[in-house]
Amino acid sequence: MDRKTAADFFGRKVPDAFIADTPEAERPAVAAMLEDSKGFFDGCARHQVVAEVVEAERCMAGIRVGQRYVMQGAHLDPAQTTGPVCVFLMGMLAQRVGIAFDRFGREGAVSLTLPGAHCTDPGPAVGGFGAVKVRMWIEPVPDAAPAGEQA
Repeated sequence: MDRKTAADFFGRKVPDAFIADTPEAERPAVAAMLEDSKGFFDGCARHQVVAEVVEAERCMAGIRVGQRYVMQGAHLDPAQTTGPVCVFLMGMLAQRVGIAFDRFGREGAVSLTLPGAHCTDPGPAVGGFGAVKVRMWIEPVPDAAPAGEQA
């Protein structure tokens, strides 16, 4: 997703869908909550979370060193993601995306560093089957859609 598409998605489509999906909520309360969340949505529109594999050993999902996973909001961007989806690694990445979300909801500049992640298998060194480790960071959403993605 490019910057313009992300701005429309997080600035208009997500709030509109939230309102449409919340008929039992008091509309003024929902509108106030969404108004208070504008900084968060703006952070999601301007930044993406990247995880790059730095170690991979006997991964059942076939993950390899150098593959990347790019998350925009709660969305795994398939155009920028180069590795296979592994539910165990995704669980660890989701925790770090939560850290990014917390930063997006705060005032001021967004810290671009994130703690790395390790899949839930502890690895052969401690009796597990395989292991995957990633380094992670937050970066600006690209101005143009990645190759192969429609805007």
